[in-house]
Amino acid sequence: MKAGIGNIWITGLVITFMLIFSGYLAVTISYSSAIKDKNYVLSIIEKKNGITRKSGSRTTTVLKVRPRNAEIFTGFGTLESINLFLRGSSYKQQGSCGEGVGDANGGGVADRAEWYGVTELYKNANAINNDGSVHVKVEKVANHPNKKYYYCFARMKTRTGPNSPAYYRVRLFYALDLPILDSLVFTIDGKTSIIDKPSPNEINFAHIT
Repeated sequence: MKAGIGNIWITGLVITFMLIFSGYLAVTISYSSAIKDKNYVLSIIEKKNGITRKSGSRTTTVLKVRPRNAEIFTGFGTLESINLFLRGSSYKQQGSCGEGVGDANGGGVADRAEWYGVTELYKNANAINNDGSVHVKVEKVANHPNKKYYYCFARMKTRTGPNSPAYYRVRLFYALDLPILDSLVFTIDGKTSIIDKPSPNEINFAHIT
């Protein structure tokens, strides 16, 4: 009887260890991938000098392999480029960008940053529409507190004024999936360097609801 109880205890210990190790490995892999995705998203924003949203020269593919291909920096706007990149990276995680992600603008500007979330990444079967455009739908997070997004962003002004220097914060998500547990979603944040002259083609944030 004692031997049987001992074997059950050892078996349980081994299973527990395997679950902990599997969870650690899964988080490490997901986190590493999320870091790379986040860093490249930031580089797109910096390359575009802000968050722009417009169609541009047609491209026939999305990025699927690393190292990154400069083709993503086409005439597409920032959000279109980010969507193409994330699709090519097989990014599918969604998460909540609630009021907790808000923070005060830097440089003594008192107003709080407005956060925006992208709701559609896989709207169509094809990454690019027949007219060469990419579908991107954006919402103001504060107006949809319980909504989940593929990624979120905010424009952080360094001083007042419509064309003042700014930096941009982004939030992506990654998850831990284990058979006996519900999926645990984690967030990963980042920010760009200060962009002295934001693009004149930046989206009109006031029109986003």
